[in-house]
Amino acid sequence: MQKIPPVQPDMKSPEDQAVSQPRYLDIDSNPEVVMEKNIEEVLPSMVSLNDRIFEYGRKLNRWKELDSQSVDLDLSDEEASQMVRCFRRLQNILNGYGELREKMLRARNMESAETINKNEVFELQQKDIAFLESACGRLLGTSQEKSIGWSRREEKADLAQLETLIDRYAENKEYEEIIQVWLKIPEQQVGRVHLRTKILYGNALMYLHQEEKAAEIYRMVVDQMSSSKEQPSDLVSLRKVLADLYTASGNYREAEVQYKKISEDYQTLGHLEEWSKLQLSILDKSMEDSPELTEYSSLLRNYLGFDPEKDGYKIVWQAEKFLANYPYSPVSSNVDDIKARVLQRADDWFNGFFETVDKLSSEKKFEEAMELLETIPADIIGTEKQIKIKEKNQKLLLAAAVEKETEKMAQIQELQHQWNNGMLLVKNGRYDEALAVFTNLLDTEYSKKAEKKIEEVSLQAAKADRRKAADLFIRFTKTSDIESKKKLLIESRKLLKNILVKYPEVEIGAKVIGNIKRVEQEMMAIDPNLIALADREENAVEEDGIDTVFASPGVPVVSGNEQIKEQNIQTQQP
Repeated sequence: MQKIPPVQPDMKSPEDQAVSQPRYLDIDSNPEVVMEKNIEEVLPSMVSLNDRIFEYGRKLNRWKELDSQSVDLDLSDEEASQMVRCFRRLQNILNGYGELREKMLRARNMESAETINKNEVFELQQKDIAFLESACGRLLGTSQEKSIGWSRREEKADLAQLETLIDRYAENKEYEEIIQVWLKIPEQQVGRVHLRTKILYGNALMYLHQEEKAAEIYRMVVDQMSSSKEQPSDLVSLRKVLADLYTASGNYREAEVQYKKISEDYQTLGHLEEWSKLQLSILDKSMEDSPELTEYSSLLRNYLGFDPEKDGYKIVWQAEKFLANYPYSPVSSNVDDIKARVLQRADDWFNGFFETVDKLSSEKKFEEAMELLETIPADIIGTEKQIKIKEKNQKLLLAAAVEKETEKMAQIQELQHQWNNGMLLVKNGRYDEALAVFTNLLDTEYSKKAEKKIEEVSLQAAKADRRKAADLFIRFTKTSDIESKKKLLIESRKLLKNILVKYPEVEIGAKVIGNIKRVEQEMMAIDPNLIALADREENAVEEDGIDTVFASPGVPVVSGNEQIKEQNIQTQQP
């Protein structure tokens, strides 16, 4: 029975993740139970996402092996079609997990306000389960294969895939994740790891301020390149980082060895040569417990692990402090160089940050822009930049207020336009259309005016229909033809009944009910079955859906007889 890791919330720290025991969902159990368990969770953790991406990467490699073998096999059309179907399903799931991971990373880095649809996550996991249980899952799996987490990776894990993961993590500055993946590389395979991957791992250690471990990796890279035919400039650059790491970590003896090699072997390499000479000068002239050397080591350590989003201008200030304390230091020009490089990167970051804020502002996303400004820690940007942020925040507040007032004015103008349109419809006797317009204004700033106007227009409309009914009744009294009399009475009664349906609260309702009684008396006198016949015809029309189309919204259709029973009001003549 195959199992897959369930959706798990992100843990608080890598240490928590290391000690946490994974829980599994039994995909052979009741599907409804599985669905409920998945829905209860929020979002998958990065650990479980990486696990699924890794697993499907393995399945993709297995599919490629089978596909290459199929060239020599005589596959049937059905078998070939199945291979294609499996590839498409596999690719769809792998892409789904990859896109979900990218969305979570963007949300973590606050690059986007994009929300993650939990239903899409659940649907993706259901596809995962279905794939594992299908013929495709059996085709691309082995009898010994199990879905296992990162903490249980076997030494046979594909080295190329691990290197690819490290590459991906490095692009997103996920340094702790790089460390975790590196630990999964079997010891006997470390020598086969590509130099680029080793450098990325060394950089991750450097950014996490693990200088001694970083120096070990860079020493491995330098030694490996020294015995290879790589370009000397590449080797010198790496040797410089290694020497700086030794200095930053306090291993001055090894630092001196590396700087001497740079000076001896590559004296024509300009800036690196000058850097190494100056580094050697401070190592030659200072004791290991020298405050100047200790402070320089600290500056160099922070410079090597510099991240503008995290450090801002702090290293610039540290360099300035060093130069103020040791103006005649042999490495003062190197410190100037560090300061210039860090200042450029910090300015690029800060200006890019403001460009993002300005872009949000241009899109009228003022709240998002102000929230973004709040994410910059005040202690990494200095007073001048803090003032700039405060001024930008004030501008955003003003722009937001102006935009809000502009929208309010536009809404008022639109409401006034609707009101004027409704009044024009009343003037032209199109009462029902006018009532629809005024009804739409009930939940707006025109609510009270609209409510009063609805009452007035309803009365006007009811009186107009009552006059039409009276005209029909008068024509009835002047007509001698029996069939014409019936039609006039039926039409007059219908108009009166519609008044009670369309305008139920109108003040002439009692008069209308009396008019209906009077018309029905005449109908009974002509034909006792005429009222029933008229009601049947009306019901037939309702069944055809015509009355439903023309009825006022939300008003139930009530027959005249039912209305008469509900209201016992004195009869009045039309």
